[in-house]
Amino acid sequence: MIKKKLDQSLLAGLIILLGLPITTIQAQNENDLIEDSIIHVNSSADGVIWDMSFSFKTMNVFRGLVPSRAPVFATQAGVKVKDFILGFYGGASTNGYYTETDLILMYYRPKFNIRADWYYNFTEGITNIPSPSGFFDLNPEVTRGLLDVIIKVNLPKKLEWESSTLLYGRDRPSLPEDDQNGIELRRGKQRYSQYFKISYVAKINETKLLPYIGYSYSWSDFSGPSFYGDRPGFNDIGVSISRKIFDTKTISIPFKATLSYNNLSNNIYLVGTLSLIELSKI
Repeated sequence: MIKKKLDQSLLAGLIILLGLPITTIQAQNENDLIEDSIIHVNSSADGVIWDMSFSFKTMNVFRGLVPSRAPVFATQAGVKVKDFILGFYGGASTNGYYTETDLILMYYRPKFNIRADWYYNFTEGITNIPSPSGFFDLNPEVTRGLLDVIIKVNLPKKLEWESSTLLYGRDRPSLPEDDQNGIELRRGKQRYSQYFKISYVAKINETKLLPYIGYSYSWSDFSGPSFYGDRPGFNDIGVSISRKIFDTKTISIPFKATLSYNNLSNNIYLVGTLSLIELSKI
């Protein structure tokens, strides 16, 4: 009976995902492979295009969750071949607590892109599995990895619609009977956590303004907990303001301030990000 309900919820999810215009964001990090333009996405360009970036963040907030309260250094690199992008993200906190490496594969079009991200967080204490078992360990019972399928569509009237579905990995709760008995090494069923976000893009002089609202739930239990909280709800409501404080043909340095509110945890965060982008390209 439980399996039948799970299959029905997954089928409903696939129908909704296919029927709606949907889009992207990022998982444990705040990587913006396209949004911050570390890849020069000129669809008419021939050959191979590559670029890399370096960022400093006052803290790391991901869809209303906090992977790191300490400041974080982050690096991104990407290679674009025709309409495909292969990217990497690496982040580490200044206190040594948070460490993350991500692998990103994207199909990019100017109005639409779809990507698969494999997030791997080495940080101790983020799961009920005490020690990392390796970046390419795909066993869902022990892995610290998360497979995130992300779709993004640019809508009319400067709107962007995003969808993220955690399809595989550590999006599994510990078993209730294990919690009661103090056992830490077993996981429950995949929750298939879903995150939708809609945002509005505005530009005032040289400043970019991006208000947004994000909602999350679990496909396996529509009223139960997900990766983002103990119940469905608006886990990510906020606004970001960004502008370039230095800009040349070879180097751009934008600064972004993001204020976000998580209604599920009743927490609010203010994050500043300073980036070096477009350091080099072919």
